[in-house]
Amino acid sequence: MEYTGSKYIGEYVDGRMEGKAEYILPTETRYVGDMKDGMFHGQGTLYFPSGSRYDAIWDKGLVVKASLNSPIWTHPEKSLLAVMIVEMGSITQSRG
Repeated sequence: MEYTGSKYIGEYVDGRMEGKAEYILPTETRYVGDMKDGMFHGQGTLYFPSGSRYDAIWDKGLVVKASLNSPIWTHPEKSLLAVMIVEMGSITQSRG
């Protein structure tokens, strides 16, 4: 799960990210929470550069329960892929 340009602050077990951690993506989105076997697992929060946050319970990298704290989003996304797509859209500049 570690991508080029990202930063991981936490422990490793058998060479895999595991335990309480902070994971910072190149876009400056931060994940703070539990990791297991190199994936988001357990309780964790994504903090977006816009100030929005995505609180969730994760199971092997996928969201199983979420709470969204953002003035512009009206429903929680159901997977890490959806969160990352929303994040990419939020950093794309408008053409107008």
